[in-house]
Amino acid sequence: MRPEDAAEDARAQAARKRDEGRYPPVGPGALEGSIGEPDLDDLERWARIHVDPAGAYSTRRLGAPVTGVKRLMLRLLRQQQLELEAQQTRFNVAVVEHLRRLERE
Repeated sequence: MRPEDAAEDARAQAARKRDEGRYPPVGPGALEGSIGEPDLDDLERWARIHVDPAGAYSTRRLGAPVTGVKRLMLRLLRQQQLELEAQQTRFNVAVVEHLRRLERE
């Protein structure tokens, strides 16, 4: 068998075994059944970016100094970080508004 045909052969064998009852029927993937298509309200809520500075910590052996450096960097770069968050949020909100207009049409 050629390597290019291996995936198709595996699918055919699995289908045959399902037909024989040796494999369970095909079901949704791990997330397919639990996550539906998000509505525009969810997208709008997710579009707004906010970085929580409390997430800047380290649990490694020398975590305290690493955490201190991370927090210092956040403080020094705060203005630039806020500007980046604002730009990305404006873009995300504009995309959601465009989707709303398309949905109304």
